[in-house]
Amino acid sequence: MLVLELLRRFPQTAPTAHGYAKSTSGYDSYKHFRMNGTDLYNFVYFINGSDDVLKKLKDPKGAIGLRKQTTMPLMNFNRYVTRLSQGLAPNMDDQNVFMRIENALRISNSDYKAVRRNIFNFNRLSTNEKQKTVTRLLYASRAKLRSSDIIEHLEKLAALKDYETRSVKDTEPTVSMPDLPIDQKQLAFYRYLVGAPNLLLAQKFIQLAVQGKSIPPQFVRAYFPAIKTIDNIVKGGPAFISMLRALEKRAKQSQK
Repeated sequence: MLVLELLRRFPQTAPTAHGYAKSTSGYDSYKHFRMNGTDLYNFVYFINGSDDVLKKLKDPKGAIGLRKQTTMPLMNFNRYVTRLSQGLAPNMDDQNVFMRIENALRISNSDYKAVRRNIFNFNRLSTNEKQKTVTRLLYASRAKLRSSDIIEHLEKLAALKDYETRSVKDTEPTVSMPDLPIDQKQLAFYRYLVGAPNLLLAQKFIQLAVQGKSIPPQFVRAYFPAIKTIDNIVKGGPAFISMLRALEKRAKQSQK
């Protein structure tokens, strides 16, 4: 929800936030799991839906017990996503909805609460504060929403606006710290292959590939221009492939 709230504040990404909210609120209830539902819809379903689905989880007893202690403020949530889907401007009631949901889900992380406050006051923040806020949201999203259907848009916005900064400590390093020693200079060079908007997502593609992990589709799409370049060279035949290998050898030697 914080990602959506941030996206709605920029002309480039507001339509994405509006469309996502419309897809989330397009059903009468959250009683059924929907394969084509948004991640946000299905998240609410797990909180508010049938106990049968919780029995399939790793700790069904614990999940059912926790669910009995949790009351999702559905009316407030529905009002928020409906307003968002209609493209209405943020207001104080929207922030109140976030605070009610924080209380309902027992969210006590002070960093997350600070991000929420800053997003609702985003236009008043300095450039440095905006960068820190978005970076903290990126860290949390990479840790908690690694394969989500919305993180791609946050990554692109951060790259477009230069909102990611290294001055913020990653409080979830086991998940979201870079896995490869790609410095900013090297990362910047990737824009010649994949385009500037895809830089950060392409970096995640490389990291996951080296680890042998499954790669979410948004990262594959970001790196695809580089794959297409290799494919075009291969289609050119053995001579072009030999030239590519020679070029790679020269590049390696230049790094020594």
